[in-house]
Amino acid sequence: MTIKKIITLRGSLIAAALALLCSTFLALPANAQAFDDCPAGQLCLYSASGGAGTKRTFAVQDNGQRYDASWDNATLSAKNNTTYWACVYVDTDYGGLLQTIKPGNSDEYGNDSRFAGTISSHKLVPSRAHCFTGYERCPDNRVCTFTEPAGRGAMTVHIPATDPATRNYGNAYGAEVAPASVWNRTRRHLCFYPTEKFTGTWSDPATPATKYGAYVVLKGDSTTVPSPFARTFRSHELVNGTSECQ
Repeated sequence: MTIKKIITLRGSLIAAALALLCSTFLALPANAQAFDDCPAGQLCLYSASGGAGTKRTFAVQDNGQRYDASWDNATLSAKNNTTYWACVYVDTDYGGLLQTIKPGNSDEYGNDSRFAGTISSHKLVPSRAHCFTGYERCPDNRVCTFTEPAGRGAMTVHIPATDPATRNYGNAYGAEVAPASVWNRTRRHLCFYPTEKFTGTWSDPATPATKYGAYVVLKGDSTTVPSPFARTFRSHELVNGTSECQ
């Protein structure tokens, strides 16, 4: 074989290899560039898997406690293009099941029936631990009650009124509030009661003869309410000392 023929053969082999390589790149899935349209500093939610479909973008300070009807329960994939952790929830007000997304990562929900088309709220937070609480929504100098543990779920902000009998500040409310957790962001201690009359006791199911009076949350404290008190509060008052609880 002449030198010329060897060079020609080698050139043919190189050309064939390049053609194969190029065909490999051309055969990549259509979603190889998925999520590339998500701007820096944004959380992007998509209505289809792989960063396809309709896109919604949210800045770090734009925490979505609920979406409008056109977007609620529409998310099938997400890209967190921020330096914060993203938390997505299946219920409004940071409630229900949740998923977390690391900074810079994407996530898929289409193959998980718990999250596919069920996401209804989100927030962006400094650390993953913040995804599991929602107390930060409570304004200063207010009592806030939440329908789920750890400050998650629907929040009620209580603006105190004066109880005519005790002259203490407090509120009465119905079962629709159903507190499972509470933050006492006031400068007074907080006494909860099982009736709307700022009175009553609880019984321990394990020992029915054991009675409990007011459930106390000290000033500045937040807590998930344990059994048998959880979801049974119907009134509360703010007092200077816990001995003032009824």
